Amino acid sequence: MSLSHSSQSIVVCCDSVSDQAGISAKLALHYDQILLCQLAQLERMIDKESSPTVVVSWRQPSAELRLIVEFCSQRKVPLLVILKQLQVNDINRLPQHHDFVLLPFDSAFELKPWIDYAKQVRETSMAMAQEIESLTQKLEERKWVEKAKGILMRLHGLDEDKAYRALRSSAMQSSLSLAQVAKNVIHTMEGLGV
Repeated sequence: MSLSHSSQSIVVCCDSVSDQAGISAKLALHYDQILLCQLAQLERMIDKESSPTVVVSWRQPSAELRLIVEFCSQRKVPLLVILKQLQVNDINRLPQHHDFVLLPFDSAFELKPWIDYAKQVRETSMAMAQEIESLTQKLEERKWVEKAKGILMRLHGLDEDKAYRALRSSAMQSSLSLAQVAKNVIHTMEGLGV
């Protein structure tokens, strides 16, 4: 049975040279491009590759490991973390976000499915972050609209529905978003000292 190889870049960073060699050998069964580095080289290595996945093996959670997890999160790089030891109080040393995969060190594990899962976790995390950003923006826009409606209701004696229709009508006529029309109303009224 022949194994298919992926040309995807896998960056391997470990706190033990022997662990790095063992992980690299396991990955070589499925990946053609395995790049080994030390912690000091990791940032440069990730920046150099177009879409790498990072595999990190560390003895236990530490400040260095936390930095790696946070860096990969910022760069939106899939990350598989393999730990040799994990004590109850070590959990607090790991970042609170859940956009990486954590495995116990076990030489019998096949790593390819876990790398695939790390990619899925990263994609899901990015999609959720985009959705949160979109919902946050909609909420902010809604606040502007509500404030502008309140101003129109107070100044012109309109009910809520008529104030909303006035904003919407102005948005359609001016080809601006409802939120932008609301901001314009608010800024204009604030400029007039109302």
